[in-house]
Amino acid sequence: MKWTLLFFSLLFYLLLGCRSQQYSSKELPDKQLVFGNGNGITGVVDTYILLENGQLFHTNSITNTTVELQPLSTKQAEAFFHGIKELSLSDIDFNHPGNNYYFLEEVNENLKNRIVWGAEDQRLSKDRLEFYKELRSHIK
Repeated sequence: MKWTLLFFSLLFYLLLGCRSQQYSSKELPDKQLVFGNGNGITGVVDTYILLENGQLFHTNSITNTTVELQPLSTKQAEAFFHGIKELSLSDIDFNHPGNNYYFLEEVNENLKNRIVWGAEDQRLSKDRLEFYKELRSHIK
């Protein structure tokens, strides 16, 4: 009985130690996937920050508050970070906002690249638009 209790206690502490690190909105890691949308007339910008561990934060420019949203699974988050590499976002220079605009940003410790679209006369590639839509579909 003692050995069983000891075994399960050790197993519990080992599993507890395997959890990924949790971050606060004030202390974020260097690697992030940032996306969102804004409106040029009202000045409202909604920014979402996805972390590799699946944590998701939302900031609204009017209320200037940041809240943590329902997280994605680690597997989903890893797929999005892999997808952003496949899209070669860091190699693109695309800054064509419209009145309503959208953005995707890859943030690493030594890299920060943002693409912005919304102008009627400039089109973003279909694969990048689909990637953005898929990200947005996970916001709850």
